[in-house]
Amino acid sequence: MASIWDIPFVVTDVETTGSSGQKNRIIDIGCVTLLGGQVISQYDTLINPHQFIPYYIANMTGISNEMAANAPEEWQVITDLTEILHAPEAVFAAHSVPFDFSFVNNLVIRNGYAPLEMETLCTLKLSRRLIASSQKKNVGDLAHYLGIHVSNRHRALGDALATAQILSLLLERAETEHGITTIEELISFHNKPVRHFKASYKTYKRVEEKINELPKEPGVYYFLGRNKNVLYVGKAKSLKDRVRSYFNEGALASRKIADMTRRIYDIKWTCTETELAALLLESKEIKRIMPHFNSADKSYQKFMFLKLSKDDYPVFEVADTIEPDGSEYFGPFRSNGLTQNILELINKQFKLRECDSPIKPSLDNEPCFYYQISRCNAPCSLNITREEYLEELERVKAFLSGFSEGIIEQLEEKMTKFSDGMEFEKASVVKNQITQLNKLLMRRQRVPTSINKNNLIVIVPVSTRDKTVEIIMISRGKLIHQEIIGRKAPLDNIFNLVHDKFYLDTTNPVLNYSLNDVDEIKIVTSWLNRLNGKGSFIYTESKNENSIQKEIENSIRNIKFDESEVEQ
Repeated sequence: MASIWDIPFVVTDVETTGSSGQKNRIIDIGCVTLLGGQVISQYDTLINPHQFIPYYIANMTGISNEMAANAPEEWQVITDLTEILHAPEAVFAAHSVPFDFSFVNNLVIRNGYAPLEMETLCTLKLSRRLIASSQKKNVGDLAHYLGIHVSNRHRALGDALATAQILSLLLERAETEHGITTIEELISFHNKPVRHFKASYKTYKRVEEKINELPKEPGVYYFLGRNKNVLYVGKAKSLKDRVRSYFNEGALASRKIADMTRRIYDIKWTCTETELAALLLESKEIKRIMPHFNSADKSYQKFMFLKLSKDDYPVFEVADTIEPDGSEYFGPFRSNGLTQNILELINKQFKLRECDSPIKPSLDNEPCFYYQISRCNAPCSLNITREEYLEELERVKAFLSGFSEGIIEQLEEKMTKFSDGMEFEKASVVKNQITQLNKLLMRRQRVPTSINKNNLIVIVPVSTRDKTVEIIMISRGKLIHQEIIGRKAPLDNIFNLVHDKFYLDTTNPVLNYSLNDVDEIKIVTSWLNRLNGKGSFIYTESKNENSIQKEIENSIRNIKFDESEVEQ
C-alpha cells in the first residue's frame, strides 16, 4: 500500500461562471501537485468560457468578461491538463471535491477524453474529521488557523496553493493523531461519518485554574497525568486559545485525544516568544520525554537528500544522511519517491554524467550508453571541457534553487523557432522538456535548496497593532537567531549579529549534522514554505555587509501588515 508521502495529490481549484458542472464553464483553473508534503509543480490558466461571467463572480475573482474573451480555449489547455491529472497514482484533491471534480471532469469529456478515473480527496471533509467543530472550515479561515499565508484569494492558483498547504498539514495531523500512513487508510478515514468527542467536565474543573492562567503567547504545553507523568506535548501560537480548545463543546475529533483529556490532572507550559521556536521545542521535547499520547515524532524521521559529490566532475545521487565529506546537499525531502523523481528528471533534462565513480578524461575512453542516448556530454572522452561541464552543473544548481527563468525562456525560444520553421515534432519535444522542467521543483523563486548555501535573514510581520516584526537568521539551513523587535527599533544589535553570524567567520567547514540538526532543518524549511510570500527573504551569499544592512532597513521600513487581522 502506497504511503501518503509517496502519492502525488493534484490539488485543484476552479473559478466558474456558475454552479453547474454541466451547464456552466471554468474561467480559471489552478492545479498544484503535492508530493512528500511539498509542492513540486503548479499550473494555472484562464479559459474562455464562451459564457457571460456574472457581475458578482467578476467582482470576487477580478476576472472580467474581456479577460475571459482573450483567454485560451478549452482545447488549447486540455493536453497539459490531462497530463497533470493522469500522473501515476495521482489523487484529485480539492476543498470541495464534488464541485471542482465535476467541472474538470466535464471539461475533459467535452474535449473527447475518457472520464477521469482517479481517487478523490476532499480537504473540507478531511478537516471536519481532524479539526475541532468550532473552527470554521473555509479555505481562508483554515489557512489563518493553521498559520498559512494566502496570496491571491479567490483566484484559482492562489486558492489551490493554500489548499495544498492545508492538505500537507492535515496529512501530518492524520499521521500524528490517527496513525494513518497509507493512501487507502486516508481515503477510508476521510469518508467516515464525522464524529466529535467532548472532553470530561471533571477534567476541566481540575485544570480550570491553570487554563485561566495561560498566556496568549506562542509556546509549548504539557498535559500531566495523576502521577505528574507527561501525557502529551503540543505547541501553540496562543497557549491559552489552543489549550482551551480541548475543552470546547464537541471540540475533539479523535477518540484517542478525548481519552487523553480524561487523564489530565495538571498543565504546564513554556513560552517561546515565536511560533517557530515553539515548533522546534515541541519536536525536541517529544523525543526527550516520549509521551504516551504523542504517537508521532518520538523518533527521528528519515529524510532524503540529493547529494552533489565533491570531485572534478561532480555527480548527483540520492542520500539518506548528510556526511561530513565536503559534498553539497539539497533537501531535506520527506519522500524517497520524490527524491528519486527529481534525480531522474535532472538526468533526463541536463547532461551531467551518471556514472558513480571518479573519471580520468582521455581521448582513448569510449563514451558509454548515456552519451549515445543524449543523457551525458561524455566528459570522460573529452567531448567537453571541465569548464563546460561545470557550466552545465551550475545550470542544474540554479534550477534547483529556483532560478529557472533563463532556462525556460531559452527553451521557449527554441520551441518557437522550430514551430516557425514548421518543425512541429521537434517543437513538441521541446515543449515536453519545458513541462518536465516546470515539474522538477517548484519553490519560492530564488530560494537556494542547497543546505550548504542556505544562509538568509527572514523578516516577517508579527503584530499589526504593535507594529512588531520577527527577525530570523538561518545559517546553512539551521536556525541561529530569532527575535521580535519594533519596526522603529534601533538596528545596531541586529547589524552586529549579522556581522558575527555571517561575516566574522570566513571559513566554510564541511557539513556535519546530527539527526536533531536534520530534524530542525526540516521544521525550519516547512515553516518558511508556509509563509508563501509573506515577509522578506534576504540571502547573504555573495553580498557585502553594507548591502545586507540596507536590505534589512528597507525590508523593515516597507513591511506590509495585515490591517484586517484580528488581534488575539
